[in-house]
Amino acid sequence: MTHAVFKGRSLAAAAVALAMTSGHAFAQDQSAADKALELGTSALSGWSGTASAGATFASGNAESNNVNASLRIIKSTERWDHVVTAEWFKGTSTILVTERDEEGEIVIDDNGFPVRNIVEGDNSDLFSIGYQPKYYINEKLYAFGILDYTSDEPANIDSSTRQIIGVGYSFYRNASGYLSAEAGIGNKTLSPVVGDDLDGGIGYLGVNYLNRITDTVTLNADMQADFGSDNTFVELGLGAAFKLSDNFSLKVSHFSRSNTDLEDPSNPLSSDSDQITTFALVLDI
Repeated sequence: MTHAVFKGRSLAAAAVALAMTSGHAFAQDQSAADKALELGTSALSGWSGTASAGATFASGNAESNNVNASLRIIKSTERWDHVVTAEWFKGTSTILVTERDEEGEIVIDDNGFPVRNIVEGDNSDLFSIGYQPKYYINEKLYAFGILDYTSDEPANIDSSTRQIIGVGYSFYRNASGYLSAEAGIGNKTLSPVVGDDLDGGIGYLGVNYLNRITDTVTLNADMQADFGSDNTFVELGLGAAFKLSDNFSLKVSHFSRSNTDLEDPSNPLSSDSDQITTFALVLDI
């Protein structure tokens, strides 16, 4: 009887020790999770902006898939603004193409049917990321820098980087929106997929406009351009956002991009300009 009681007490002590050990391990895991969450919250502390994502899919006689995402966040500390942007647009298509001869006539196979080939590939593969610090000399005038990277192989851009410094002027910034203009100089390094590198000094111009027309409708227009001896780049962007709730909006955007001296002679569809229209759900951060 004494041996059974001792054995029972030993098992109970072991169970308590195991429970304490498990509880301690769980507490450690929970503490680690809390610390990770706190670290993530701390990293985003003071940052605000928007993140958006959208997609379109088509299937049937032809297939087309397009997805897009963007991020724009800003952190203000005393005289400094830190702006981080990122953009991704991926478009693919699959179509059935009828083969034609040199005279434009449809090629017929041995069974009397047109010769057709399935063609698939990317029609857009844009990725860009940028950082712009701003230092306000006074309420209107500020100095800025730009560091960015862009890649878009279908547009014959393997990689493009810019390093720019300049000055900007804020015409107004209030609850209804903002309007600012910028000018600067810098360096650009552009490596095309096909062709010679386009590197050298550039001049830069930029305009940013946003107007909250009502509590639910916001319009924006942006322009940025850089001018060099070998390459000129111009981007125009227009957008309209319609608020769905406190944190979500539906946004329609249209971008026009032009890059001179980047045409691919091996591509009959090569062009120095692209037009992109996107529909996206926007989350306020």
